[in-house]
Amino acid sequence: MEKELNHDNPGVKTPPPLIFLGFGLFGIVIHYLKPLTITGPLWLVYLGLIILISSFLGFGYMVNFYKKNETEIEPTKTTSKIITSGLYRYSRNPVYLISCAGPIGLGFIFMTYWAMFAFIPALIVVYFTAVKKEEQYLEKKFGLEYLEYKKKVRRWL
Repeated sequence: MEKELNHDNPGVKTPPPLIFLGFGLFGIVIHYLKPLTITGPLWLVYLGLIILISSFLGFGYMVNFYKKNETEIEPTKTTSKIITSGLYRYSRNPVYLISCAGPIGLGFIFMTYWAMFAFIPALIVVYFTAVKKEEQYLEKKFGLEYLEYKKKVRRWL
């Protein structure tokens, strides 16, 4: 039996957190080819660990937050409602902001600027491959409700 396709979603193909992780790991690879080393005390490595762990914990918190709000976190699935509470009072994309911490943490752990600043191109890719599609989808699905939310809350911070 063929799986039924769900067309009620933004049409995002790659999960954005994987994009951030991929860019961070790519930054580590580049560092071994063309080093751009962070010079500083050893405690920066521990700071990196704290940042990376915080990113994973923050993502886990958001997964549970979505479950509690009875809608999907995955941009490949149907959104049943617009969340305007919690971190969504301050940013329309808090999951992606939390994901930015991953490459930053990796940069400190591996002491390389390549990984640390990899969140910048990752954020640009996520903007074009996910955020734009998600915003179009939410405008079409929720209309004025989403447009009013967009007026009140910034995209990032």
